[in-house]
Amino acid sequence: MLRAFFAVQPGSNQPPPPQRAPQSRPQARANATQSEVAAAVESLYEDQLKPYGRILRKRISEQSQAAGEEVDVSIKELRAMCESCTWLEVHDVEGADWAALIPGRASSFVDVYSPEDIYPEELWDLAAEYFGSMDNSTMVLPGGRYSCAQVLVQRDLPFLRGRSLGQVCHIVQLAISQKKLLGYLNGTVVPYSRSQSMVKEKNAECQRPCSSAVRGKSAVATWDMMHGCLQTLLSKVSGADQTLPLSNIKRLF
Repeated sequence: MLRAFFAVQPGSNQPPPPQRAPQSRPQARANATQSEVAAAVESLYEDQLKPYGRILRKRISEQSQAAGEEVDVSIKELRAMCESCTWLEVHDVEGADWAALIPGRASSFVDVYSPEDIYPEELWDLAAEYFGSMDNSTMVLPGGRYSCAQVLVQRDLPFLRGRSLGQVCHIVQLAISQKKLLGYLNGTVVPYSRSQSMVKEKNAECQRPCSSAVRGKSAVATWDMMHGCLQTLLSKVSGADQTLPLSNIKRLF
């Protein structure tokens, strides 16, 4: 700004400096290589996270960005690539998703949806202390379990050291669903005491309706709309039991 200012001063015989063209971001590739798929699958095994299609796609994008590139492969193309890899087996799973597994490889995937609490009480005490002391600069976490867990791991919290990313995802799930240490606010995860989740619970206890102000201008679905959408979702679910996890409804609706 200063250089541009002096360049246009009256009486100056110097020509204005050439303007630099803004640098554009490299165009994202719409396909991933087999080596990128292999690296992403291996890293998810190490993190004890089952390589579901949507998580595998996210991991490929993360690793490409870390390498200074941009890969934005569609979920359909990614599945086709995984199916073409002789060293992978693709399985349909509940919730209209799929997973790419390594045949013969022992796995220790963490079931992040499990309601079973397998963690010591000391961990929850320390977690409660940490989440209860978060200030405005640290209290807002990403809304998804996976992204939220990544941020917590990056913070190198003592009570999470030595835990895999899969375990931290499970801890986040339990902290939201059972422990009431975390809750949701406008699509983000925050300490429960500052969450809309707490407001909803208090209103439910008092049998009061929740204010819709936080929902902005989102459309309200009718029962007929919901019935039609659920029928569409269930028609895409594979398996004889045709079950769909409740946690997937919001993502797929």
